[in-house]
Amino acid sequence: MKTVAGVIIDHMAPMDLFGPVQAFNLAFASDAHGAPDLQKPLYQTITIGKEQGAVATGNNGSGPAVIVDYGFWDDVEYDILLIPGGTGTRSLVDDEKFIESLQLACNKASVVASVCTGAALLAKTGILNGKPATTNKIAWSWVVEQGPKVNWHCPPRWVNLIDKQTQSGIITSAGVSAGIDMTLAIIEALDGEQIANNAAELMEYTWTNDPNNDPFSYLCDGL
Repeated sequence: MKTVAGVIIDHMAPMDLFGPVQAFNLAFASDAHGAPDLQKPLYQTITIGKEQGAVATGNNGSGPAVIVDYGFWDDVEYDILLIPGGTGTRSLVDDEKFIESLQLACNKASVVASVCTGAALLAKTGILNGKPATTNKIAWSWVVEQGPKVNWHCPPRWVNLIDKQTQSGIITSAGVSAGIDMTLAIIEALDGEQIANNAAELMEYTWTNDPNNDPFSYLCDGL
């Protein structure tokens, strides 16, 4: 079983975290007929942040509050680091201590994933330098300013740099709901298309499995 560490930040967008978490929670090993074996989950989720305790999420802290299980510097292992976006990223890009902690967290994970403006935080660590990436289309101009050495692309809906053989790499997605599509792409890369399709079906979710199908890419222009 792989462990997903969801980064918790003040005023993050709840769906940036909980959409992907739901997809991971519904990824099960397949039985002999290709159906999900509900007794064999493939992922578990923990939360990680500046320090343990409750953190307000949503615009202006409208909630819900989320509990941080572990601080960045705690001795905890995980396979995937998931970085959400939200209004809280606007101040954190200039928080050197936070960026240093996030860089440490990235170095511990095999797969690093960002949703929405979480890519701005990821860009500040330097891990995206020289690499293709994408982000929230409405906040496009601001995010791009945070990572001048990143090869930003609009579209696609997500940019997948995961190596299926080593099961490691980076993946970035556009805003909010795109994080679910990205997570299913992670599951596909690590566990196969059948398991990703099963997870989407259990969610009753129509998976946009073509990253170039980004109906909101027009929002990059002039914003």
